[in-house]
Amino acid sequence: MILTQLARIFRQQHPFRITLAGSLLLICLGCTAQESTESTKTEPQPETTATEPETTAPEVKPEQTVEITLTLSDAAGFEEILKQQQGKVVLVDFWATWCVPCVKNFHHTVEWNKEFAGQGLSVISVSMDESDEETQKAVLKFLEEQDAQFTNILATAADDKDPMETYGIDGGALPHYRIYDRSGKLFKKFSFADPSQQFTQEDIKAALETALKQKPE
Repeated sequence: MILTQLARIFRQQHPFRITLAGSLLLICLGCTAQESTESTKTEPQPETTATEPETTAPEVKPEQTVEITLTLSDAAGFEEILKQQQGKVVLVDFWATWCVPCVKNFHHTVEWNKEFAGQGLSVISVSMDESDEETQKAVLKFLEEQDAQFTNILATAADDKDPMETYGIDGGALPHYRIYDRSGKLFKKFSFADPSQQFTQEDIKAALETALKQKPE
């Protein structure tokens, strides 16, 4: 009670001091609030634009195509071709378009060429068809359809000779296969001329694998 009365008397006698003190207090509070507000402001960050890394499309290389060819050759020419393959295992597939099992199983020869070429296999196909122009076209068409990317021969002989005889096809029986080792020697022969020596494509492949494992003499 006494304190309240003293405060009232002080306000009556010193009104200016109270007003001044209040004003100073308000100014201080305002400055503090302004500083607080400014301290919370953050300077705007420069805008950044995300750029995606440049991508280059992979180069697409055109598929390499191998021209399928057919060469007419007699037995002597065939022997010369064989000599050029020394150092490799050689598979010779004697066949004809009129030979049903030859045509049916020719794809195996193509597959073996692709599978074993890296191991040193060389493949030669010898067609025992007639050598007239129309037959040549038919033989080449078949080889192209089979993608026969190896040496392809159409057997020929002198007018008075039979290619089956000059090429040594036993009894003229097809299909007929021969495998030569890396030194050029005959390693294995598969022929249907002897009914007691029938064979399968698995037999031929097994012989190829064996020949490829052997070192040249």
